Amino acid sequence: MKRLIFRLSSLGDVVLSQSILEPPFIGATHWVVAEEFSTLLKDNPRVSKVWSFDRKRLVEAFAWLKFLRELKSEDYDLVLDAHSSLRTFIARVYFLIFSPKTRWKKISKSRWRRLGYITFKKLWPSAWRPIHLSHAAAKLAGGTGQERPELSWITTVAKPLDSHSSAPLEFGNRFKTVAIVPSSAWPGKQWRTGHYLEWMIAFRKVQPDTQFLILGMRTDRAATELRNQLVESGIKHKDGIGHYNLPEVAAVLSQCDLAVGVDTGLLHLSEAVGTPVVALFGPTRSDFGFGPTHPQSVPCNTQIWCSPCSKDGTLCFRPFRRFKCMEEIAPEVLGLSTQSLMKETRAEPLLKSGQAEADLESRRK
Repeated sequence: MKRLIFRLSSLGDVVLSQSILEPPFIGATHWVVAEEFSTLLKDNPRVSKVWSFDRKRLVEAFAWLKFLRELKSEDYDLVLDAHSSLRTFIARVYFLIFSPKTRWKKISKSRWRRLGYITFKKLWPSAWRPIHLSHAAAKLAGGTGQERPELSWITTVAKPLDSHSSAPLEFGNRFKTVAIVPSSAWPGKQWRTGHYLEWMIAFRKVQPDTQFLILGMRTDRAATELRNQLVESGIKHKDGIGHYNLPEVAAVLSQCDLAVGVDTGLLHLSEAVGTPVVALFGPTRSDFGFGPTHPQSVPCNTQIWCSPCSKDGTLCFRPFRRFKCMEEIAPEVLGLSTQSLMKETRAEPLLKSGQAEADLESRRK
């Protein structure tokens, strides 16, 4: 049997959708993915062939149709549409016309469940809330829905981490490494830089053997802003911004004790390589279909009444203090969650917010 899977983007969704590979399957599996995320699949032992599509080619007339013509020639028995977008709808119509024997199954995107949750907030029954993407993907392939994406294989194809002399890391018993992922493609999901600073100062007071690693791309504004503030404040950290490709950052995350950040793709990647996370949710929530799935991970949900408001925070309707939901998550909340997950947790409580602020001000002076 030969099957084709469609899931082109985004980073987090491509990671979560790989639970589709967990149910037993005998035959060849091909996957269509956006070119920029292809390294998340190319060496996966469960994927026979990866079809990379350059989404910039959309400016070229009929680029997608030309691509579909190549796919049709493979004579697939089954197509699993784990994306369910306009692009894959066109693909379905194309296959229906030119390859009618190919069976087609489409993922459920929980649109009405998500709309109900956004409309009625906490009043919306938990049984009607969105199905987690990784569960929906596994069910699409005939699984139970409890399967989780497993990407530990990706760490074997990454370059040795010590080859990055610009961001040397020390893993092992001497240090506890906490990766920080402050950036999101959606500004409404991001946490204040000042909150990160307060939390880091307080956390290191309790866990002095911790090394902080800042991850992101060079174009990630929140990550570079946090790095600059850390340099200005004299807080020791490791700068991993822009130093790693996707397999390499997966390898780095697999060696960390914990990853902390906002609702974004790198946290899903962290869980997929076995590292628990503490994830901050404001405009979205952990039961919105994309929450943590690692058994040790901890979600930090805002308690503000208007959450969730949208899938990415772009529909915030507050006329004043927009994205208040993220501001309402105090550094102490993150501190309690991270402390509970670190190995050899100390008994001392984290510093009060005022103490952390005073320490930060003294560093700047």
